Amino acid sequence: MKKNSLLMIVFLSMMILSLGMAGSVQAQSDQTMTVSGTGTVLLKPDIAIINVSISTEKESVQEALDENTKSVKLVKSALTEMGIPEEDIKITSYSLYSTQKYYRDETAGMDEYIFSVFYGFEIKLRDISKLNDVLDACINNGVNSINSVSYDSSLREDTYMQARDLAIDDANANAQQIAQKLGVTVGNIKSFQVRDYPTDYGAMYGMGGGGYGGTAPLESGSLKIVVTVDITYEFSLP
Repeated sequence: MKKNSLLMIVFLSMMILSLGMAGSVQAQSDQTMTVSGTGTVLLKPDIAIINVSISTEKESVQEALDENTKSVKLVKSALTEMGIPEEDIKITSYSLYSTQKYYRDETAGMDEYIFSVFYGFEIKLRDISKLNDVLDACINNGVNSINSVSYDSSLREDTYMQARDLAIDDANANAQQIAQKLGVTVGNIKSFQVRDYPTDYGAMYGMGGGGYGGTAPLESGSLKIVVTVDITYEFSLP
């Protein structure tokens, strides 16, 4: 009997202790709210990224290679003469393949082939006032496809920090508005996160195969830097 009473006392003591611990955890738990803020900054681009390519087809693999290489050298020479440094002209793709001539000419023998060489490269133009002149130089010296023209800015990193600060201010304002509506008081920051920010480089142009005459003027528009942050705040009830 005494043994059972002792076990009952121990059991009750453990129950009371566990309830006391649960109460202390609940008292220490934080009441929080998470809000988002967005910052947007527009700026004028000062860099153009141009992707062009040269495609050559010949019935002789050596002729295809030689003609493609000659065109590539002419284009690069014209670009460097315009003041574009070699490090701002880089290869992006290169391929050599063959197809049976029969698929284009039914009179051709099954052992006759057409060899195609493709050379693609990217040009970083740091003076966008020369954009149309650069495009014309590419076309006049052998480029037969202008694949895309996009824009960037040398001030993008500084602008990102401005947009981030605006996003934080926006999140703070949102937190205060929500707190006022709910009748609570905003406290300390518990966590902070900057999302991966999308950057809209404005218009991107694809121009297909090369043609004759000058290229049409391209307007750069504006770059838009957008940053979103998530902030978790403590809040207290009145």
